Amino acid sequence: MLFELYVKDFILIDEAVIDFKEGFNTITGETGAGKSMVLGAIALVLGGQANKDHVKIGKETAIIRAGFFTNKQVNLYLENNGFSVDPDIITITREIQAKGKSISRINGQIATLTHLKYVTQFLIDIHGQHDNQVLLNPDEQLNFLDTYGTQEISDFLNEVHKLYLELNQIQKDIRNLELKNKDRQRQMDFLIFQVNELETAGLVDGEDMTLEREFKVLGELDSIQELFERARNWLSGEYGDGVVTSLASFSGAFQKVADYNEPLKNFSERFSELFFMMDDLAKEVVHYQDQLEQNPERLDQVERRLDEINQLKSKYNCQTIAELKSQLKRLRTELESYEQVASDLQTQKKRYELILKKYDVASHELSKRREKAAHSLEKALMAELVELNMKEAKFKVQLTEKTMPGPTGVDLIEFQISTNAGHPLRPLKKVVSGGELSRIMLGIKIVLGQMDAMPTLFFDEIDSGISGLTANVVGEKLAKLSQYAQIICITHLPQIAVFADHHLLIKKSQFDGETLTEIETLSEHTIQEEIARLVGGFEHTETTNQHAREMLLKAAKKKEAYT
Repeated sequence: MLFELYVKDFILIDEAVIDFKEGFNTITGETGAGKSMVLGAIALVLGGQANKDHVKIGKETAIIRAGFFTNKQVNLYLENNGFSVDPDIITITREIQAKGKSISRINGQIATLTHLKYVTQFLIDIHGQHDNQVLLNPDEQLNFLDTYGTQEISDFLNEVHKLYLELNQIQKDIRNLELKNKDRQRQMDFLIFQVNELETAGLVDGEDMTLEREFKVLGELDSIQELFERARNWLSGEYGDGVVTSLASFSGAFQKVADYNEPLKNFSERFSELFFMMDDLAKEVVHYQDQLEQNPERLDQVERRLDEINQLKSKYNCQTIAELKSQLKRLRTELESYEQVASDLQTQKKRYELILKKYDVASHELSKRREKAAHSLEKALMAELVELNMKEAKFKVQLTEKTMPGPTGVDLIEFQISTNAGHPLRPLKKVVSGGELSRIMLGIKIVLGQMDAMPTLFFDEIDSGISGLTANVVGEKLAKLSQYAQIICITHLPQIAVFADHHLLIKKSQFDGETLTEIETLSEHTIQEEIARLVGGFEHTETTNQHAREMLLKAAKKKEAYT
């Protein structure tokens, strides 16, 4: 239930605190006084789009704050989304800046519009004149029927929806498998070729780098041989007069004087060490040089192997043999998956048939319960329409079966009505006027309101297209509905306003050349004055006062009968 609305610097409203009560709250005022501003403020609290025009001229920020009595659904959502929770109330605030930005808060914490929209759907339902048009939409008609059917329909609807989603997913899987199967043999042939190509190559980790080094040696063999020949001559000499021979001579000479003193002994050891090192080097050079020989066949073999490896790298977009081996592993896995496609496709088709049977059973059980609820809704709504001065109206919920499964079952719905005796039933959208549509919607709200958990219903222009006796009946119906939910209604008809438990007046005033909108809670005396104004317009006479008193007394007596 909405118990308070605080508005500051919003359009023409300077500052106002509006207290709403349990029961039937009505809002009246002269045309253009700003009744729609209250609705606009509440719409923003519900997550409506804000803009800079909402800010009062000359002000920087408009503030709208609404206080609701909360419920379990709301509190659970708040807890799950990190908001602080008061067990009894929830406060929602919108701050709109003149620059166009807006800030939303729930219980003082920053919130998104998504948070606001989700939370308020469990707190208040706004019904405006344009909302009557949703009654012409078959999807909304089905929603009304399912809401009327309560838990009995809800359980089967949830099961049908779950099975439909499962069917949808299986269909997607089947389509993907069929596409894969269509190309299966061609893809498998190609994959087999690729796997064989890489397997036949017999790739070894690091082989490419080893071959690269060997290829460089074989390619530069002449210059390497020449280098070793020069090294050999330097070390051994052509006639035994190389560095090694000289070191041997020096080493021997120093050994003869090594015992003379420590420095000579040191030189002797170093020359001896150098001799043995250079002698070993000379032998290794000779040994390696003797192995160097031209081998065109090996060069060609290495070159061809490197070409094979490099072509595979280029073909499979790899940099190393390790990457090529990873590619081979991936191709083997893909090949295995293609080999499994036919089996998977059959499995998914069998699964689809199984789930479809479950869907058919659940959807037909849902249809049975909808038929039962439809008959009950027809009776309940026709009873309301009679009281809403549509005494000749006949109403029917026409259910037919569609061929394809849907998320809400297999039922197609059409609300049919005849508003005059002897006329055949026809689709709602082809028969009713705007005023009749308002009354039908009110009838549905009344029927649903007796079982719906919505705490607050806000009606804007529910009186559109009606007057006289019909308006009086609408007022009485709203009063009855207020036994199940808080009702807030904007009206310009006294026949409706007289049934209110609490009356708010919206009026314009001038202050220092500025137009302001004010909101006043009327007392018993001022309520009569406002009803008289609604009755007589600008003519405020004793006759209109008397008429207003009589209307209020009659309404009070009728309310006593059912409260």
